[in-house]
Amino acid sequence: MEPIKQSQRIFKNVLAGGIAVGVGGILLLIALVFVARSVSVSDFGLYSFILAFAAFVQLLADSGLSNILVRELATRPEKMSEILGAALSLIWVLSIAGELLILAIVPFLNLSLEVKILIVAMGAATLTILHCSGYGAALRSQEDNELHALGYLVHKGLFLAIIVVGLKMGLALVAVVLAHIIPNILLCCYYRWMVIRLYGRPKIRIDFSKWRYLLTHSIPVGGATLIRLLAQQVDVMILSWLTDLRTVGLFSGPYRISMAIRFIPETMALPLYPMYSRLAIDPEKKQALHSAYERSLKFFLIVGFPVATLFLIFAGKLITLLLGDKYQVALPAMQLLGVAFLPFFASSPFPFLFTALNRQRFLMLSALCSLGLRVALNFLLIPIYGYLGPCIAFFASETAMFSICAGKLSRIGFPLGLVGVAWRPLLASACIGGGLYFIKGASLFWVIPATFAALAIYLLILFLLRAFTDSDLRLVREGLGFFKPFLARWTSHAVAMK
Repeated sequence: MEPIKQSQRIFKNVLAGGIAVGVGGILLLIALVFVARSVSVSDFGLYSFILAFAAFVQLLADSGLSNILVRELATRPEKMSEILGAALSLIWVLSIAGELLILAIVPFLNLSLEVKILIVAMGAATLTILHCSGYGAALRSQEDNELHALGYLVHKGLFLAIIVVGLKMGLALVAVVLAHIIPNILLCCYYRWMVIRLYGRPKIRIDFSKWRYLLTHSIPVGGATLIRLLAQQVDVMILSWLTDLRTVGLFSGPYRISMAIRFIPETMALPLYPMYSRLAIDPEKKQALHSAYERSLKFFLIVGFPVATLFLIFAGKLITLLLGDKYQVALPAMQLLGVAFLPFFASSPFPFLFTALNRQRFLMLSALCSLGLRVALNFLLIPIYGYLGPCIAFFASETAMFSICAGKLSRIGFPLGLVGVAWRPLLASACIGGGLYFIKGASLFWVIPATFAALAIYLLILFLLRAFTDSDLRLVREGLGFFKPFLARWTSHAVAMK
């Protein structure tokens, strides 16, 4: 059987993740739009608060364990049963502690009993993701991302179906909470089944030494992840404190849409993590890791610039199409979030690269600096600009995060010529943006084909500007040949599983 090359693994995993996130992201977006259109702006703001609260506890319990699991299992696959078994028992302890924390906090919230019950239920739903992440880490570490992506896709389909049926039945926010609980449980069962069939049953046991090792390495990663994702929720929390639920809803509509596509850079970065980990443990492969970092960041910028451009130009059309005219007043927020998405997009590989380099503490400190700036700007700007304040704070904090991380990598021997990497996609995006600006008021019948044509022109401009080196093109050609070895591999897997 022909072995799968690293470039082919990356292409296969990016394609699998891209399809899943593309289709799954559309399903998630439809679900969010359906919720926004089916409930009042205040209820949508309440849903955002419930989800933000539960997500915060889930992230606190996770502690970065899944990321460390991917690194450990990618570099020591022969220890799969031992490492994963200890991690799964630790996950049970963390998830129970997380739910107890929710039960301890909820009585002190100034909310109705019904809302408190929904928060507890949403907490259980989000904590189920810990178990999904444990089994999912095994699949991702062995670069079987297509199986991980399949679970994600089915999960989002079930989420949408339950949302639609529940809201049609008049269950309101109860339906939304059920749409989080049921798919999460089924996803966990699916990942567990695949891990057992492919790699064997993990030996789940209490192992304090393994727990200590995993926690020692994962807590800084978890701290950074928690801080980063807390930063994505802190805007809603501060808005809820300083303003009213209508203002929260006006911000949440555009913000949820922009955050729905955050899975694009995450999906692109995930396949790089096992490769980063294997290169980072070998000092002789430092140059190879440097090249991989430069190439991946260039790719993220090439993809991120046109995404930000499209958001900026077609913000009004997106709001009308997805949220309805009642959110049209939030047009400037959608435009600002589109611009802010670029540094967020470009920073996506950094958490994986710093974790592979065992620089988790710096990752946490940089995330903390970014969060501090974001919170300070929120308190400063919200009283002046209302729901536009968090949009400005988002852009400033993400730009600061990118600058801090790129500077640190340069100091430890991984310099990046940012201007040399960024000017070509910036120029190409400006060219297509100038053309699309003149048709932003046209109907979708013209906008959709014009957008695809603009993206084709964008790629042509990049080729004319020689944005792609001969090495880049060689790896692309090599990666595109993944299908034959991939098919042979899974044919052998299917025979073995029988």
